[in-house]
Amino acid sequence: MQKQKHDLPLSPRLQEVKLLRDIFTSQDSHALKLAFDGFKSGIDISEALLEADFNRYFVGPFSPIADLFSSVYLDDSDVVMSKSTLHVRELYETMGFTFPLQNKIPEDHLGIELDAYYQLLYIEEVKEMDYLFDLRNYFLHEHLNQWVPQLIAKALKNEEFNSKAIVFILHKLKSLLIRETNTQGVPA
Repeated sequence: MQKQKHDLPLSPRLQEVKLLRDIFTSQDSHALKLAFDGFKSGIDISEALLEADFNRYFVGPFSPIADLFSSVYLDDSDVVMSKSTLHVRELYETMGFTFPLQNKIPEDHLGIELDAYYQLLYIEEVKEMDYLFDLRNYFLHEHLNQWVPQLIAKALKNEEFNSKAIVFILHKLKSLLIRETNTQGVPA
């Protein structure tokens, strides 16, 4: 029996987006560590320390170093669920994506946006359908590239905490954006 294209391992490009998505959507230390270890970074860090560092940078309980919501960077830094959140919600509707966590997690959360990007790329690469290419391209250039570099810069500028693991994740995210931006000429 011949393997179907969707049964094959993910391309390195899809795998990287998936791992970043899984890092930023992880709900516990085990899921976070599993996604982080998928990069084979060579950084030895415990689940507990990785979770503590991740929370210190992006979650809390104190003010995070860098917020994971686009509205903080695109609209008002004191407001979440604003104009850009509604814009992302409309983009998801245009993409045909449903959002089961609506009204629980704002749609402009980085992990959710990386999931949307992953889904668009997956449709192109695995399903070999490029009808959403222009939408993925728009989402990358006119949305993700408008705020994620600010998040990365803000987090990397931090001098109080220095987590090799978080810096590694941020550099992976930065290189993903650069590479995706430079490969947008043709569908996947």
